[in-house]
Amino acid sequence: MTKLEFADLSENSLNGMIPIDFFSIPNLEILYLSNNTLTGNIPDQISNAPSLRDLYLDGNALDGAIPDIPIDTLQTLEEFLINHNGITGTMPASICILRNDTINPGNLISLWADCGIPPDPPQLDCVCCTKCFSG
Repeated sequence: MTKLEFADLSENSLNGMIPIDFFSIPNLEILYLSNNTLTGNIPDQISNAPSLRDLYLDGNALDGAIPDIPIDTLQTLEEFLINHNGITGTMPASICILRNDTINPGNLISLWADCGIPPDPPQLDCVCCTKCFSG
């Protein structure tokens, strides 16, 4: 599957953990896994996808913290949607820098998370999210 660039598996009743093999596909640019029943953490291996542009994980049952990513990875990421899950903690600075890098402006345009809409408390502390939802 080295030539796979786009995978839309949204609303397919997928369950279990996110298969880490997706993130070893060298040409994968778009991965939509929205609105399934995926569980567990977002895998550390997301940073292994050199061409990833859109990653939609919204509307699942993911939990835990968002992994910190190594510097100079996910440089092509433009959309990262993780809202409507059970993710907690703080958005890693390594993700925020993809939006806020003042030397080389980041590519990350859309970063959606359950970071709270007042008066609801946030599930995820996120100073760089572009859209916040109630958890």
